[in-house]
Amino acid sequence: QLYGFDWHHIEAWEGKTPSTEFYSTVPSEWKSRVKYHHEWISTTPLQQPFVPSVIHHTTSSEDYVVFKLDIDSNSVETAIVEYMLKWEHLDLIDEFLWEHHVNNYLMAPNWRESQDMSKTIADSYEYFLALRH
Repeated sequence: QLYGFDWHHIEAWEGKTPSTEFYSTVPSEWKSRVKYHHEWISTTPLQQPFVPSVIHHTTSSEDYVVFKLDIDSNSVETAIVEYMLKWEHLDLIDEFLWEHHVNNYLMAPNWRESQDMSKTIADSYEYFLALRH
């Protein structure tokens, strides 16, 4: 158990990091539970891998699903969140973790080019409130 969860299965996607480098960061006792995909994710269900489709086809309502969206690309992340707002299977996700990179002077030095200057923290609150319903 970690953080109160008995993680049975973890999937991760990333197009830049080679598989050997990724798996070198995974503790040995977790390697059998982790599946790493060395590829970029899609922003549309018309092209795979599209994470909401993966969740829909590989989980059930009895599973505890945590979806962490952390790509540092505001266009990719926002497209997925916009899809999720209309998605009929949103109830499959129990926890959604997302660092929305908006116009925020405190984080600007860290976010640099991934920052969406057209959005504010108020927009982040709107997204999260809408996802809760």
